[in-house]
Amino acid sequence: MNKRFNIFSADVYKRSIILLFVFQFVLWASFGISYLFNQEEWLDVILVEAVSAAAGAWYSKLVYILIMISIICFFIIAGNIFVRFGSVTPGLVILLIQAVSIGCLAGRNGFEIPFMSVKEANLQFLKIGFWETTAYVLACSITLPKSLYISNKFPAKEWDTVRKLKEIKFSKEEKLIAVICVILLLVAAIIETLFIV
Repeated sequence: MNKRFNIFSADVYKRSIILLFVFQFVLWASFGISYLFNQEEWLDVILVEAVSAAAGAWYSKLVYILIMISIICFFIIAGNIFVRFGSVTPGLVILLIQAVSIGCLAGRNGFEIPFMSVKEANLQFLKIGFWETTAYVLACSITLPKSLYISNKFPAKEWDTVRKLKEIKFSKEEKLIAVICVILLLVAAIIETLFIV
């Protein structure tokens, strides 16, 4: 019997791995396309010291970074919990927009501190960006199947499933992934702060 895979009914570990692969594929594809159209941005790059880009004390920068990346996680979570149309939630769309925007920004070397080479950009992503983006993926994975309003069609003329907020329950595995997500957010904010101060 041929059973079709459903990401909403898959356990949180499978869902996280699949979303991580999809996110990374979209991010790197966006990076590659953006790089091809913006190769001139990688020529004669002016060296900017990370310290010169940092404003304020290290703790204010840490709090600022943590707030910014937490806001993105919040919108992903809220988008997933609020509504779902077929296989699409606003949270999933936000996650994919993040993948495209990060990839495009990196591909055109458009971050606050420009990279001297593509190799350096990739190494910095592995040191800094991977933790942050993985936190986004985990936040999405945990809440993806928890939508309160579900419609099989877009736009919804009526809701096929309606739940109350108190009906949403998280498994032990989902709670564990949530803890890992919070830890990754903290690690990402700390590493980025250390890089720029």
